[in-house]
Amino acid sequence: MTQLFGYGTFRKTAWRNAILGAEYPAQPATLRGYRRIATGSGYLSLRESLFDVALIEGVLVELDEVGWRIADAWEEVPKYQRVEIVVNTMHGPLAALTYICTESAGPPVDGDAPALLTDAEVESSIEIFSAQMRLIRQRGAG
Repeated sequence: MTQLFGYGTFRKTAWRNAILGAEYPAQPATLRGYRRIATGSGYLSLRESLFDVALIEGVLVELDEVGWRIADAWEEVPKYQRVEIVVNTMHGPLAALTYICTESAGPPVDGDAPALLTDAEVESSIEIFSAQMRLIRQRGAG
């Protein structure tokens, strides 16, 4: 199954495990040809860039079917859509999927923060989301 390239909240191991309700294998990866941008919700998205100057740091996560359903719920699909990309890993290029916001693009974001919100705001969102995550896990297990 294709892996998820996380460039925001999924990069932080504790957040990723809390969002997904389980620990999934992950490895560092980078992406070129995109720029990090702000969204109205305080999270990040990507926009393709003609200028291949940005190097997006991220993580490749090996999700199972339940993990993908949870990731889709967290990313509020269809607000974010899955997009096919090619990332660079220690073992060379690899096909992956990432989420890109379908709403109008915001301003470019410099720096490497996993979100524009504070850690406390992200953790509060994760706590609120946890009930939905548990429900998806229960349905997936049955």
